[in-house]
Amino acid sequence: LLGLLAADRRITVVIAASFVAVAARMSLVQFLGIYFVHRAGLDVATVGIGFLCESVMRGVLAPMFGALSDRFGRRVPLIASSLCTAVILPAFLLVHEPAALIVWSLALGVVGAINIPVSSALLLDLAPVERRQSVLALNYAAMSVAYTLGVVPAGYIAQQGYGLLAATSAAGYVVVAA
Repeated sequence: LLGLLAADRRITVVIAASFVAVAARMSLVQFLGIYFVHRAGLDVATVGIGFLCESVMRGVLAPMFGALSDRFGRRVPLIASSLCTAVILPAFLLVHEPAALIVWSLALGVVGAINIPVSSALLLDLAPVERRQSVLALNYAAMSVAYTLGVVPAGYIAQQGYGLLAATSAAGYVVVAA
């Protein structure tokens, strides 16, 4: 498998970008519930509904974005998604009312629905047929590790301030877009 990554550096770049995107997202998402309840003063149930809206939006739109990338390409949607996420994700700092939470969650769900299906399709495009499962498994493993590693420094950063945490998470998505 490592020979495959060395043979096609584009696969390595896509997997690294998936890793950074998930780490950037998880570094912030783990602390959003705390922020919304304790800093923004929103009710726990309202925050849960907001998170549900984001998840439903991602789930409903992901197959559509995967299909659209079959027609229009993979690179532009991935870059656009990363740049939009870099703007929308830190906008949680502006959320202080239930309606704003729902709008923010829906926007985050739309841009979040692009990355996984389109990057997975790109990996399938790049990998030889006989290695597709291995490449997808490596990508999944990298994302699983990123879920954990993204949270580790985020706790410290959150203690320094949610603005810094927002900036750090946004910077991760800018790196992915680059």
